Amino acid sequence: MDTSQPIVRPLGDIQADIAAAARHLADLEVERRRTRLVRRARIVLDFDAGLSRAAIAKKWDVPYGYVAAVLHKAGRTERTRCAIGLDLAQRADYNRLVRAGVRKRLARVIALRGQS
Repeated sequence: MDTSQPIVRPLGDIQADIAAAARHLADLEVERRRTRLVRRARIVLDFDAGLSRAAIAKKWDVPYGYVAAVLHKAGRTERTRCAIGLDLAQRADYNRLVRAGVRKRLARVIALRGQS
């Protein structure tokens, strides 16, 4: 028996393995996209709930810059976070107060009381 010759697999078996690996990679890519979308959505929800960018980065084990980019793309700022839950009239009061230099949290409290 000559062991110096490499064992050659049939080409059809190799091509079948390549096709199976390609299907698996495609499935993994779909899963990765879905996971990233869910993570981004949850980062935004954490921010809306009041967590700081640094706390979110630590919670999700991602860089601070990633959190900042996700929030930027979602249009979230400290100002928008404080305006969550305000109706149109309250939001107008809130924005006017913030432009006048009132701190965001205080502007929210005033806007909420002004429309009661």
